Amino acid sequence: MRIARVPAVLAVLALAALIADCSNKSTNPVPSSTGDQAAINGVLGATPDFMNDGLFDTATQTNLARSLNGGSDAGAGPMTAIDPLFFWRSVVWRYPTFEFVFSDTDTTGLPTTAVVTLRRHFTGTFNIAPRDPNNPELPDNQHVVRKPLDDLWVRHFLMKRVRIGQDTEARWRLAAATPVEVTSKDATSQITSVRLQTASKDTTLTDPTAFIHLRQVLRFDSTDSVTVTVTTPRNDDVVLLYHHDRRVPLTNNGDGTYTGGFRAGLFDGWRHFAVNALSHETLFDDAAPYDSKAWIFPYVIVGGPEVDYLP
Repeated sequence: MRIARVPAVLAVLALAALIADCSNKSTNPVPSSTGDQAAINGVLGATPDFMNDGLFDTATQTNLARSLNGGSDAGAGPMTAIDPLFFWRSVVWRYPTFEFVFSDTDTTGLPTTAVVTLRRHFTGTFNIAPRDPNNPELPDNQHVVRKPLDDLWVRHFLMKRVRIGQDTEARWRLAAATPVEVTSKDATSQITSVRLQTASKDTTLTDPTAFIHLRQVLRFDSTDSVTVTVTTPRNDDVVLLYHHDRRVPLTNNGDGTYTGGFRAGLFDGWRHFAVNALSHETLFDDAAPYDSKAWIFPYVIVGGPEVDYLP
């Protein structure tokens, strides 16, 4: 097994927009790895939907219902430091890096398997706009709470060097990818499971580090209504669903489960949805740190991307 950790500046031009801010250092160089890394980066650069989920590191505003407080409908209450109306993330620094692990050499000594880990380090602020005490439907823009944000976004890719069809030589192909896991620095928030239900499907996901072969990726019909139930170890988290341009709180069932849903949609291609657990104090206590855990999952609409060329 051969390991190479290289900043993303070594990627091909297809990834230039993603990696322009990286340094040019390398660790544990492997004599034959540079060409393989460039070829793999070319494949990954051709699948931008897997390189950037488009959901987490955005400044999209998320509105909050007053019923989120402690799982009750009483509102924030006089002893709560913040009565939040909405929040948003401001990411001011992004640092992506790649790690390559090569294995399964063939008779010529070339690797035929690679596991590529993409880490994206985000820093900035988590911003909470409280309600105006004189008009709870409007923000109190004079007292926006800004908490330091430090998130680590991680996704793993399984690559295979294979000869397909009439190819005269083996080429690197993307065979599988994990969901994305995003964890804030010193996070205590956790997600135990995510259950997805449609009229014909009932699936529970428990491991964001498990590879999903692209042949077995989640597939929904365009008319499917997907019910999402998230389980966390606490019964007072604020758990949100991110899908396309929607950011909505899930209903707190009071027992550590949180429920909501989304329509699968009409769009072709690879898509993602995310669930994000925030500690109650993140949103309701101005002295508490930002504390977040998110899982982001890929899916396609039935009849979507053809993956027959994949190993």
